[in-house]
Amino acid sequence: MTLANFVGEVERQLIDAEVFFGHGTDSAFDEAAWLVMVAAGIDPSAEQVDWQQALNYSQQSAVKELAERRIKTRKPLAYLVNQTWFAGHEFYIDERTIIPRSYLGEWIPGRFEPWLGRTPIKAVLDLCTGSGCIAVAVALAFPEAEVDATDISTAALDVAAINIERHALGQRIRLLQGDLFHAISEAVRYDLIICNPPYVSDQTIVSLPQEHSFEPRLALTGGRDGLDFVHRVLTEARRYLKKTGRLFMEAGNAAAVEKAWSSVPFTWLASLTGEPAVLTLTAAELNGYREYFTQPER
Repeated sequence: MTLANFVGEVERQLIDAEVFFGHGTDSAFDEAAWLVMVAAGIDPSAEQVDWQQALNYSQQSAVKELAERRIKTRKPLAYLVNQTWFAGHEFYIDERTIIPRSYLGEWIPGRFEPWLGRTPIKAVLDLCTGSGCIAVAVALAFPEAEVDATDISTAALDVAAINIERHALGQRIRLLQGDLFHAISEAVRYDLIICNPPYVSDQTIVSLPQEHSFEPRLALTGGRDGLDFVHRVLTEARRYLKKTGRLFMEAGNAAAVEKAWSSVPFTWLASLTGEPAVLTLTAAELNGYREYFTQPER
């Protein structure tokens, strides 16, 4: 059987098993192609793939075994193969941190054009860094910048360290352990703060597909309405930004954010699917509306 045959067969198996997609792929075909190629030792990121190449017995067995594990365990494929992509770059991943899928990855390669204009970016803070994917992607997109990356989880920071080493960025990315800004000196100021905080509400988290149960709950849970960490970042970020600095944060539910702080004119960056996924505010805006963030209208 050819590579194309096996991808088609695994695609049908995944659909029949009703597995959930959303941890690196969003369709049965994409996940089947990734699964088959990884199991068969074929680079899934190659520019050209010979779909008519025949798979030998060893490759076929490996594909069948991996497909069976994916379906029986419901564990996300990224965890099964310790591989994921973000902002066009490959990363190591395991269950110590969530699988990268932030909408921020759509904006980082283009350096958040046009929102930053000609502002020089020398110092960046990545809050809730997890696997380090955002910190690495930002360091690669802004080669002139140094990046501080924080997380409350020491286990997640161990994964981030692996990815920083893999991308040879140890001289430009500093890992700090702490709860949001608690790891940062109050004397430090950044040109750019980027954050993908936990923002899943208590009501939503109990209804998530089984695949999410393998991810650290700490990295998902955002409180009753999912806005606990969003609120803290909006309240505190201004103290760590330079006067010309800017915050970019994925906030999950734009409608909930707008309702909670209806007096604040948020700017939203739309995703490729048109969703208002990432909010941005300047240091001046964060300072000007600080009374609303300190006392949320929700």
